[in-house]
Amino acid sequence: MNIFFFIFMFYNLYLFSQDKIETELNSEDSIIYYYLPQFEVLEFKNHEDRVLYNRLKRRVLKVYPYVIVIKSKLNQIQISLDSISKRRLKKKYLKNETKKLKEEYSNQLKKLTMNDGKVLVKLVHRETNSTTYEIVKSYRGTLNALFWQTTALFWDNNLKATYDPINNKEDMLIEHIVIQAKLNGEIN
Repeated sequence: MNIFFFIFMFYNLYLFSQDKIETELNSEDSIIYYYLPQFEVLEFKNHEDRVLYNRLKRRVLKVYPYVIVIKSKLNQIQISLDSISKRRLKKKYLKNETKKLKEEYSNQLKKLTMNDGKVLVKLVHRETNSTTYEIVKSYRGTLNALFWQTTALFWDNNLKATYDPINNKEDMLIEHIVIQAKLNGEIN
C-alpha cells in the first residue's frame, strides 16, 4: 500500500496540464495575451436561412472544381486559337476540343442538379468575367448560343446570368463561401 502511495505521489511530477502563457506585468497586475485567428461571424434570421446557406455552400464546393477547369481550358483554347491563322483550322480545332471535353466531362456534368447549374453559371462569370452565353457565342456562334440560352430558360436557368456580389444577396454569400473555402484550403 505504501509503495502505491509513493508511486502515485511521484508520478504526478511528470504530468503537465498547463501551457506557458506570455504575461506582462504592469504595476503589479498581470495581463494575459492570447492571439486568436481572425474569423467572420454570419448571422441568420432563422433556421431556414442557415439551412439554405449550408445548401449553397455544398453546391459551391461541389461546382468550383469544374469552374477552375473551365477557366484553364478557356485560357488554353484562346492561346491555341491565337496561334492559328486560318479560320478553317480554327473551326477544326474547336470541333476537336469540343469533342474531347464532351467525352471527358459530359457524364459528370449530367449528374449536377439544376440549382448546381445556376451556381456554375454564376461562378463561371465570376472567374472569367464573361457570361456563359458570351462564351458560347464567341466559340460556337450566335445561333448556337441562342439555342442553349432557350434550352436553359426552359429549365429555369439563364446563361446570361451575371455575378454581382454587391447588389445580389445570393452572390454575396457565394463570394463569402469561396473566400472562406480558399482560406481554409478546401479549394484552390
